[in-house]
Amino acid sequence: MDILAQRTLENNMTLTVYDQSKRMVGDRWLIRIICEAELPVDEGFFSRVVEEDSALQAEVRERMAGSLTFSVTKERTFIAETERAPLVERMVTEIMSNMVTYLNRPEFPERLFARKYAELREACATARHYRNLPEAEGEGDADEGPADFSACFKD
Repeated sequence: MDILAQRTLENNMTLTVYDQSKRMVGDRWLIRIICEAELPVDEGFFSRVVEEDSALQAEVRERMAGSLTFSVTKERTFIAETERAPLVERMVTEIMSNMVTYLNRPEFPERLFARKYAELREACATARHYRNLPEAEGEGDADEGPADFSACFKD
């Protein structure tokens, strides 16, 4: 992936625009532009979370690994090679003007953190639940064979 643009926002996020375009057939292209905003996660975010289970919060913190990523992908298909460069340039310009306005909002990092925290918390809690399940009873018992469904059929 080629980096087309990169910018640090006022709210400490880093916006990076990548080009992941590829030739489809002949002179036609799939134009894929990926916009990623990375948010460094510090202790301040976690201090505002009310979590009764500190072990679960530690699991979420470990999964976040110090940062969160917000990603948006824009695609256009079957674009002629002659139209490729101007289209990519126009898409990057639109992303840099529209996405920067959206991502630069002061409340965006907090909302992103809250949403990702809830998602990761649910995933960690589910994984913990399955780790703590007892082994299935009756493992190793001989298979009783197929159930008898003969009563379902008439002669």
